[in-house]
Amino acid sequence: MPPSNFRPLQNLLAELTNTRAEDWFLFMRARHGMATVYQTLHQCFGQGTVTTQAYTCVTAVNPILVAGLKPEYGDIDPDSIALLPDTAPLHARTRALVWQNTFGILADAKAAVLRSRAHNTPAIFLEDSAHCVGSMVRDKQGEPLADISVHSFGVEKLLPTKFGGAIWINPCLRERSPQHQRFVEKLITTCAGVRTPQGREEKAMRRYFNQVRVLNHLPRALSAPLRKTLLKTDRFLAPIMPVEQQGKLDRIPALPSKWVAAQALAQLKNIEDTRRRRQQVQHLYQEKLTRQLHIPADISDSQALVRFPLFVNGTPSDNQAERLFSFLREKGYYPGRWYRPALFPGVTDYDLYNFDPEFSNLPNTKYLIESAINLPTQESVTRAQEIVSLVNHWVEEHC
Repeated sequence: MPPSNFRPLQNLLAELTNTRAEDWFLFMRARHGMATVYQTLHQCFGQGTVTTQAYTCVTAVNPILVAGLKPEYGDIDPDSIALLPDTAPLHARTRALVWQNTFGILADAKAAVLRSRAHNTPAIFLEDSAHCVGSMVRDKQGEPLADISVHSFGVEKLLPTKFGGAIWINPCLRERSPQHQRFVEKLITTCAGVRTPQGREEKAMRRYFNQVRVLNHLPRALSAPLRKTLLKTDRFLAPIMPVEQQGKLDRIPALPSKWVAAQALAQLKNIEDTRRRRQQVQHLYQEKLTRQLHIPADISDSQALVRFPLFVNGTPSDNQAERLFSFLREKGYYPGRWYRPALFPGVTDYDLYNFDPEFSNLPNTKYLIESAINLPTQESVTRAQEIVSLVNHWVEEHC
């Protein structure tokens, strides 16, 4: 059973989402929760596919593979950066459809369409809310749409925490069919039996911040071999472990440590302040960036984005997105490449991932990946204004 001191964090997650604490289950990483869901799906419903998107991190797809299921990719809407709800693959062997709240964009009405399609079949509707912990897509009555909702306290997410994740199991899922009821019961039992972290894992989580600081300040000739040694001896838990670019999970799913849960709880108590600060920067980007860039239309003032996405027009040979990325880095700012390339940060064996690198039937995905860049939202307003000025000037000169 999970430690009793996890309960305050479960209570707070329930309070933020207007759900029940007993429907929340904690993990060392959100991907561990996803893997547990998919493994239970396979056990209860048999082999099949999971419909997801290629504009994502490889760590969101590996849990499908390790569960013995097969990823199947749908094209995405450029305005929500989530699956096109009317055309996402759905058939008799579909076990789940994944709705990703990419960067924290919550496109409720579009998610509702996909959820409606899912509920006409045995497939579950899984919400990947890793980028916006404590937020969910909802129907017109304000009820959560997801059957399962996945949240993250991990690196480069909404909170400054580095580890921890949670899944929420919709209690209404039991009512869909006797098979779904068995699935929920087995999933709850499995979550309750997840292992506790080992001593070395606990130490690595506590030391992560200092390790990164040291590695970032050392010359590459020293930092690269040190990082490799730390990874090999399991003393450094990188955001994406080397094995995770080979279709594997970083480790057997585990609970968070008591320390990780305490860190998440402390930061989650201040989430409204975190959201307001990010929204202030996000609104500045939205209002001041040149309209020559493609900015997703489903971004709204009420959302708090973990990164602000924009897409640079041009042909692949122009490599405009990478040129803008390099320009900003040279000026001392830190944009991101999420999610360029597909299955970020990239894989070598496309067949393993059942992915066509030619993007057959995924024209929107291809365009967005070729042109993607994202801006940090944790910056000060002053630095955000400087970024806007630089981006607009660069676009005027090059686009």
